Amino acid sequence: MRAAIYARVSSERQEKEHTIGSQLEALRNYAAQHGMNLVEEFTDEGYSGARLDRPALDRMRDLAERRGFEVLLTYCTDRLARKFVLQALILEELERFGVKAIFLEGGAVDDPLSKLMHQITGAVAEFERAKITERNRRGRLYRARCGEIVCWKVPFGYVRVPRRDGVAAHLEIDESKAAVVRRIFGIYVKQGLTVRQIAKQLTLGGTPAPSGGRQWSWAVVDRILHDEAYIGTFYHNRYNCETVEEMHGRKRPYVKCTLRPREEWIPISVPSIIALETFYQAGLRVRDNQKFSPRNLQEPAYLLRRLVRCGHCGATCSANTVGRTARRPSHYYFCARKGKTFLREQRCAQRYIGADVLDQLVGEEVSTRLQDPDLVLEAHRECRAHGMDREEASSSEQMQKLASQIKLAHTEQTRLLDAYQAGAMELAELQKRRRLVDA
Repeated sequence: MRAAIYARVSSERQEKEHTIGSQLEALRNYAAQHGMNLVEEFTDEGYSGARLDRPALDRMRDLAERRGFEVLLTYCTDRLARKFVLQALILEELERFGVKAIFLEGGAVDDPLSKLMHQITGAVAEFERAKITERNRRGRLYRARCGEIVCWKVPFGYVRVPRRDGVAAHLEIDESKAAVVRRIFGIYVKQGLTVRQIAKQLTLGGTPAPSGGRQWSWAVVDRILHDEAYIGTFYHNRYNCETVEEMHGRKRPYVKCTLRPREEWIPISVPSIIALETFYQAGLRVRDNQKFSPRNLQEPAYLLRRLVRCGHCGATCSANTVGRTARRPSHYYFCARKGKTFLREQRCAQRYIGADVLDQLVGEEVSTRLQDPDLVLEAHRECRAHGMDREEASSSEQMQKLASQIKLAHTEQTRLLDAYQAGAMELAELQKRRRLVDA
């Protein structure tokens, strides 16, 4: 009797541990014991069982259609397919081609009763997997709301202390990495370097990157400058991760993550590395840098780019170049409402303004005003008064953030006391955790 073998592993860890080899050995022994003639072995290494577009599986189905074998040997049903519907589809196809499927764990599928048992077993197994996944998700959310760090990937500069002896998992500062974080904020706020310049400086200086390598990317630096964990608040449940099954050219399903609404985030109090004032100043610099970034100032011909407003309707003006390939292209500012859209029937009547004319006019006016001491002194006073207003607004925002952090700290202390009173925590551990919260 001609037989074929199908084996599969889905993860890189299983590939490294050679678990597919143990499947093949058991299947070969079964074929030898029952006097079967092995025609071919089909192996899918690193492919998910939740999809049908697997190279070896396709070749096996093609050979079955050509009547190349009479028996298919597989270790268990989930090696053939993870989902019950996919299992039923493949088994029905094999039966149509006269192929008998035998599973080492479960036996053959060659009569109505065995088919029914396999279908029930597959449906129950799929239901159990879904139930376990949902239990894990809800359990992680509950633990996060209780102040526990449930994810293994933590911000650079922290180390996750696992849960043990009834004490919830929490974050502690890794001083060697925290020094790098403080250095990044200090360079960005005080020296005024961009994220790309900081990444270059760290790379050339030999500072180990969060990934463990030597190369720092600007995206990593930018993420550090935006992470509120460094001022004492770590957020769980920020992203909604969905598995995308059908991705051409991928062995395993692709996980797509989208940002959830902020009200769904779960705040967890952690030790702070950066002062709130420094974090706020970094945020102001980020906004200014985005506004005047080189990618938004690509045309050197526009002195007033992103600074001109329409005198007719008050909208912002965009810049445009006519005759880019000509020897002397023409540069213009024009009202953003000049274009017609399906939401706006009327266009702004303001004409195009020559950039060279407006730039020269404004430049001469600025030069004239800078030569008047009285105007410079008045502008200085106004700037100081405006700065004081900004400081007051900054103080108000800082007070709100501090109040939020104090509330989180009180909540954390209450949870720790509840755990101690319930006997789930020793006094020494309680004192240690309270010191972390108070810090």
